[in-house]
Amino acid sequence: MGQGRVIFFLQGERVPAARVRGQAIVAALRGAGVDCQARVPYPSVYGDTRLPPPLGRWRPLFIPWSFLTRFGELTDLRSDDVVVFQRPMTELPTLTLERRAARGRPSVFDFDDAIFLSRPAARKFRALVPRVDAVIAGNAFLAERARQAGARGEVAVIPTVVDMNRYRAAAPSGERGRGVVIGWTGSAVGFPYLARIAPALGRALRRTGARLRIIADRPPPGPLRELGAEFVKWNPITEIEDLAGIDVGLMPLPDGVRERGKCAYKLIQYMALGRVGVASPVGANREVVTDQVDGFFAATEQAWEDALVRIVNEPELRREVGARARQRVLAAYSIEAVLPSYLRLFADIRGGAA
Repeated sequence: MGQGRVIFFLQGERVPAARVRGQAIVAALRGAGVDCQARVPYPSVYGDTRLPPPLGRWRPLFIPWSFLTRFGELTDLRSDDVVVFQRPMTELPTLTLERRAARGRPSVFDFDDAIFLSRPAARKFRALVPRVDAVIAGNAFLAERARQAGARGEVAVIPTVVDMNRYRAAAPSGERGRGVVIGWTGSAVGFPYLARIAPALGRALRRTGARLRIIADRPPPGPLRELGAEFVKWNPITEIEDLAGIDVGLMPLPDGVRERGKCAYKLIQYMALGRVGVASPVGANREVVTDQVDGFFAATEQAWEDALVRIVNEPELRREVGARARQRVLAAYSIEAVLPSYLRLFADIRGGAA
């Protein structure tokens, strides 16, 4: 691909997208022999500051822009570097960093969510997409939105993926009923999605005796708490181990514009561990799963209840579907599967900018 570097500008070390679409990809590119770096230009804005609230929350309002843009991150850039911007830096209204970093260099914009629906991210999205040489979108729906926003170069669909060296398949439970754990993982902002299927989930739990586990940043609210869920606080160190303790993974979504922009990451996580995922047939979920082959779709309350009861009561079905699910992730949603796409894209835009 040439001697130049690839430099990812990330939102923050604790931002989920920065971990899975930034740091993990940087590590993989380095393993492939690419001189690659990850930089966090606005640490105080994205939760990496050590200032206590409310100073950390309001710091962008009173710290000079010259400090926030961390020009030291830019002064060593070379003309043959490829710069990758991950999402817009939404709290900052200008494109100061993006303009300076992309000046005369091949540039890429990467995004994995419907950021164009919120302000000021929408303004920066519309301003940044036409400026860069290529766009990486997490799914086909997002890619089409980038084209509509005036992308002038290639728009590549590269899904959010997992490192299969870390996601090792564990033996699925061979039990029925009480021995089976149905699980969901995500941040608290996703609780309303899970609450949508709470009635069906409750009936399935009562019919089978299965248990419910919720892995999140804080305990679930009323309707979900009433299901008797075991709460496990999300921890980046034990995340995979905690997920391996479930037998069936849930990903319910309404069919809305924001939800079509999601990249099915939790569903991919379940499948990578050889677990059966049950999901709404919405957005990227439809790209990841083949219904009743490597996972299950449920579009109605009754479908959710029936699918969960069947999966809990049939351990051999869980084993077979879970094995196919893991193979699906290995083939299309692992770092190894997408690494050639990154290498080709970077080589192409460097050649085009030369």
